[in-house]
Amino acid sequence: MSRIALTCCFAALLGSCGTLSANKIDWEHARLACADVGIEPGSSPFDQCVTNLYSSLWTQNTAER
Repeated sequence: MSRIALTCCFAALLGSCGTLSANKIDWEHARLACADVGIEPGSSPFDQCVTNLYSSLWTQNTAER
């Protein structure tokens, strides 16, 4: 019985790592896209661009699942 519980916990842990990694990649893609269009990194418009783009990607990704 304890092996089953341990296996389930380990599977959940691995699953959450994949999600965190994917979220980090989406965040970095949003940063790169905003920089590519010429918005200065570290500025308020850059931060707003990254937040908006990431939110759009997150909404699109969750809708596809």
